[in-house]
Amino acid sequence: MTDRRTFIRYAATVTAVPALSAAPAALGVASAAVPTVTVDPLGVPLRDVLLIGGTVAPGPTGAPVLWSAVSGEPARLAAIDPATGRTVSTQALTGAPGSYAVAAAPDGTIYVGAYSTGDLYRRRPGPDSPVENLGRPLPSETYLWRLAVDEAGVVYGGTFPGARVFAFDPGTGETRDYGQVLPGAQYVRSIAVAGDKVYAGTQPDAHLFEIDKSTGERRELPLPAGIGGGAGLTVYDLNAYGGRLYARFGSATTGTLGVYDIQAGRWTDLIDGVAGLDVSAPGPGGLVYLTRAGRLTGYHPGTRRFTDTPLVFPGRVVNNRGIGWVTLADPRWPGRTLVGLLWRGDMFRYNPVTGRADVVSTDVPGEPIPLASLHAGASGTVYVGGYLNGGFARVDPDTGAPTFQRFAQVESLLETGGQVYLGAYPDSRLYRYDLGRSWSSPEYSPGLPGMPDNPVKLVDLKSADQVRARALTDAGDKVAYGTMPNTTLGGALVIVDKANGAATVHRPVVTDSSIVSLARAGGLVVGGTSIDGGYSVPRPTQTEARLFGWDVGSDSKAFEFTPVPGATAIPALAVDRSGLLWGLAGGQLFAVDVAARSVVRRVQLAPGVSGSRARLGYDADRNLLYALVAGQSLFRVDASTGAATLLLDRPAEFLAVHPDGRLFLGDGPQLYRVTVSG
Repeated sequence: MTDRRTFIRYAATVTAVPALSAAPAALGVASAAVPTVTVDPLGVPLRDVLLIGGTVAPGPTGAPVLWSAVSGEPARLAAIDPATGRTVSTQALTGAPGSYAVAAAPDGTIYVGAYSTGDLYRRRPGPDSPVENLGRPLPSETYLWRLAVDEAGVVYGGTFPGARVFAFDPGTGETRDYGQVLPGAQYVRSIAVAGDKVYAGTQPDAHLFEIDKSTGERRELPLPAGIGGGAGLTVYDLNAYGGRLYARFGSATTGTLGVYDIQAGRWTDLIDGVAGLDVSAPGPGGLVYLTRAGRLTGYHPGTRRFTDTPLVFPGRVVNNRGIGWVTLADPRWPGRTLVGLLWRGDMFRYNPVTGRADVVSTDVPGEPIPLASLHAGASGTVYVGGYLNGGFARVDPDTGAPTFQRFAQVESLLETGGQVYLGAYPDSRLYRYDLGRSWSSPEYSPGLPGMPDNPVKLVDLKSADQVRARALTDAGDKVAYGTMPNTTLGGALVIVDKANGAATVHRPVVTDSSIVSLARAGGLVVGGTSIDGGYSVPRPTQTEARLFGWDVGSDSKAFEFTPVPGATAIPALAVDRSGLLWGLAGGQLFAVDVAARSVVRRVQLAPGVSGSRARLGYDADRNLLYALVAGQSLFRVDASTGAATLLLDRPAEFLAVHPDGRLFLGDGPQLYRVTVSG
């Protein structure tokens, strides 16, 4: 163990607000004791490869390579030799966590658009060229979702949160803002260029725009008749080749690919079951290649006929990126060979002349994965779930040693009765993992042939337009979980029978509100809501977060009220040993008598704090609450008196309380153990 740090914090007095109910409230002030707080770093429990943005273009020596952005802290721009799968160069994208957007200019310059920061990076041709951070093309935009480069070397991009399209001219260094493509929109998720036009696709709902490069004039293209009006859909991917636009409507995993004849101004085909993220440029015989029903498939846009290849990609996440044509100096691969990357670091190759195909593991190393969930089970095991490239790990609380498994992005965790329930993104899926059996996930990390699925998928809410499974709680012989929607407003409350996995989905529960926290109190499942959806779109119709109670026996809502006026989310709930329900909203901790349907105590921990960045845990043996506020301040609160003490003031996003009273914090990819004495 390294970097062991001990912190001593003097007790800080925290304002206690009188109870709103008639019942007396036992209010206290901070203890005069001086707690000693020891923080032990436990390292990085989740580590894997994630390659999202990519392209095929000349490499550092001029020979073709697969360029890819490797997600990490920071992300790296890697060049991979298609003949061997080995990296020939890797350079830091300083400040960027990753990228969906890697594109090549005709002269071999590589551009990378970062997510989370909105910065644009450039690497000019040459063996020793540095990576330059050109800054944000548009100061208001924090995500560059996709990039495309035209024949003149001008770079075009689509953004969030303003749903804008921009053009960066490297010759002049100037950026042109084409503006928001649609009033109220927030995402331009895909972009392509063809001739004198730029094409931009939105999320949500699906809109497709054609923009004149010179005049900026914009017109919306009609969507294919087979997908309806586009509500609840995303134009996730766009490619343009040979006078045709390939637009994929759906999610990162699968969708429907439309083929649009630009000159004729009409859709000529609609192909189901296509995975992202790219369609290749035309190869021999005029075929483009795409991933359809898990198989790399050739498609002729003129005849609309398909040609199967031997390459089958198992599992849920089969997205290709950086797919393109190269000539290999190898007689086994004559002529042009199609190469591409899969998200987990594998390279695939297919030669249409010989039919030869293979999948090669690259030497791209795994990078730390930021945490998306943290849970300390009653058994004493600590569990973590990963963000974006996902993953799940069991962690030894004493040594920090993790047991890692490839899996989805896990946004909620619950251990109960020898089972771990995992709430997965996207589609608000719920899985059950039997701790007594070997792991085998056919979607992400299959075991040996014939092994039964473990974890087992119990619920998938894609058809209900749900995206995040944000909250989980034990409800006796049931498990309850709450969700956030995808392109609409209004989450779901799902009640799942532990014995047989049968699920009942309730929606709406609270008008236009997501369910982001759950607990069991007073014989009810109690939930806290957020006014936002899963992607913060569309804009909220509600102004305050609500607390509700759900009677599982009668499948009905027992109550609903606003516990903290003005709060937009109640992201954390816990129940103390007396049965009192505690919640955290912004910087205020509040206690609810569930039977009386009223708030009986308030403790203002951090005045002026708003939003949904808050966590809450409870130590039953010592009757202590721990509250993590605004991703920064960790408080200890005596549940009997309401006395609060500031323990730590340092960044952290996740909190879990171990059965023995130790605390665990997650910050980015790092896990910490916190011991409090005194």
